[in-house]
Amino acid sequence: MKCVMCGKAGLKRTREQVTYNEVAVVEASVHVCPRCGERYEGFDRVEELSQTVARQIARRAERLTPAEIRFLRKYLGYSGRDFAAFLGVTPETVSRWESNSSPKPMPLSTEKLLRYMAMNDRPVSDYGLDQAGSSEQASYLLEFKQQKGTWAQS
Repeated sequence: MKCVMCGKAGLKRTREQVTYNEVAVVEASVHVCPRCGERYEGFDRVEELSQTVARQIARRAERLTPAEIRFLRKYLGYSGRDFAAFLGVTPETVSRWESNSSPKPMPLSTEKLLRYMAMNDRPVSDYGLDQAGSSEQASYLLEFKQQKGTWAQS
């Protein structure tokens, strides 16, 4: 393995505790160039690591930090703009929730939804909720009947 910065071969490999996406400290493989000191961090089974971190963040009793909100949003596959559109807020609002310098608290109801989504590893579009509330209120009742021992919409 060669250093991308200086081209020197023979990077030194160690195992170290490193910060992962500003939300966790994890053990990682670190390769260091002996010539220029450039560091390359690698995480084993990164998908499993991301899932584990997301679920632990979602379970915590404390309110989410800006970095945790950003991590969970990205874990679920949302861009800031898409997340804002789904929630019916401006992209600037999402940016304020994720700001390290002057964060605006995310409403608790929105935080609970984000945590629920992360616990189930599914963005809201997987539930069919991405279109919920997108049209005017209907003035009809839903109709159901039994079919083969189960209820189905008529």
